[in-house]
Amino acid sequence: MTAFETVMVVLGVISLLISFGALLVALLNFLDKRNSKHKK
Repeated sequence: MTAFETVMVVLGVISLLISFGALLVALLNFLDKRNSKHKK
């Protein structure tokens, strides 16, 4: 059970990092598009 819990924790952390990374990339893309529109 301990090994299973360890694997679940690792998978949870990895999924959180991936989701936060995707959110950050989407936010940066949105801000970049908005700024480029304002510059033009």
